[in-house]
Amino acid sequence: MEFIANNIILFTALVVLIFLIINLETKSLFGKVQKLSCDELTKLLNNSKITLIDLRTAEEFNSGHIVTAKNLSLDDIEKLDTKSGNPFVAYASTDSDALKAALQFSKSGTQQVFYLEGGIKSWVENNMPLTGED
Repeated sequence: MEFIANNIILFTALVVLIFLIINLETKSLFGKVQKLSCDELTKLLNNSKITLIDLRTAEEFNSGHIVTAKNLSLDDIEKLDTKSGNPFVAYASTDSDALKAALQFSKSGTQQVFYLEGGIKSWVENNMPLTGED
């Protein structure tokens, strides 16, 4: 405590520097991943070739999913072709699961990485179509 009291300016600068480093690292990690609304995802589906990943269980996937989606677990993300150049979009039951997958894909070097904000629940609430419904 005596060091802090005697070097308040130095200590303050250290705290600010640590905060800035953490902030920059967080932005560089999360800055590559963007959230998409249902409308934005629809535009991507209609105008681009994308890799769309549904992270829900196989049972949930089979009860209805977004057209062209592949059903994978977080562990299976590593097996995907990251060199295709296609945008990657993840969705799940929760944003946190989709964000985990998107971050994992982003770390592999994919440039365009997205997740569907609100997940499949948002898609259904916006009356968007599902395929594979029983």
